[in-house]
Amino acid sequence: MAFFDLETPENNETDKLVWLGHLSPDSDTIGSAIGAAELFGGEARRAGELNKETAFVVDYCGVEVPKMISKVEGQKVGLVDFNQKTQLHKDVDNKDIVAIIDHHAIQDQPITFNTAMSVDIRPWGSAATILADRFEKMGKDMTPTTACMLLAGILSDTLIFESPTTCPFDKPFAEKLAKIAGIEDLYDFGQKMMEAKSDLADVSTYDVLKGDFKHYEINGKKVGFGVAETLLPEQLLDRKADLLAEMKGEKAKQGLDFIFFAIVDTKTKNSHLVIYSDAEAELAAKAYGEATAEQLMYLPGMMSRKSQLMPAVQATLSA
Repeated sequence: MAFFDLETPENNETDKLVWLGHLSPDSDTIGSAIGAAELFGGEARRAGELNKETAFVVDYCGVEVPKMISKVEGQKVGLVDFNQKTQLHKDVDNKDIVAIIDHHAIQDQPITFNTAMSVDIRPWGSAATILADRFEKMGKDMTPTTACMLLAGILSDTLIFESPTTCPFDKPFAEKLAKIAGIEDLYDFGQKMMEAKSDLADVSTYDVLKGDFKHYEINGKKVGFGVAETLLPEQLLDRKADLLAEMKGEKAKQGLDFIFFAIVDTKTKNSHLVIYSDAEAELAAKAYGEATAEQLMYLPGMMSRKSQLMPAVQATLSA
């Protein structure tokens, strides 16, 4: 493995280095890949198609959409915004990975290595916040477009500082990034992002389900959990039958033991969990202590898959 250390970037070998996020690339994943490439060298890549919000952000910030990852002999890969095997693109081998920058817990089949690895994992609201901190501490200036992308990553993952995953560092760095990017009203930018994410009328039900979908393995049980954050929850609730049909197919195709889909209402800060079958209903009842009605479970005050929705499932399956 080529030498790579996040703390001494001047010594790193950056030939054939790419930065990559998880399989359902969102604004934090794409922004962090772009930021890491500018800070440490190399190029940003993506592992899947952009969702509507991230497509809006890329256009708004004026950056090129990163190319799809592909197998390259001798490639070196820095991972951003994830650390799980289940979210790693098939064209990346463990031996390709040289660093990880992330803000998620190490659990559910983490990527492991035979040698020591340069890793920066912090309990912050976004990987983009960590990158912004590294730019500052290293005394490196970033381009306005990169500042715009990192800002979008913070706003997206913290739901404009309303998510329970928001930490004390997110807002101060967002304000600094907005100044560099020349964005006068970061809240207006965040609102435009949410509006872009919310309008899913012309998006296929399968793409809605898979737009932000993650896989987990807990005590030998495979769980798939999709999320859609929207200002227009009724638009998706009206498609419940279609969502259930797609969940049936995805559960079988992926060999999942459980599949869930949460419609997160970013206006009221509540969620509607779509319950596929009796197995999901039983697990959800134990995890959340709520009742299922017409294959839906209302979860007041729950917005975050990372800090609220999945931990309850994990605790239940681990008991």
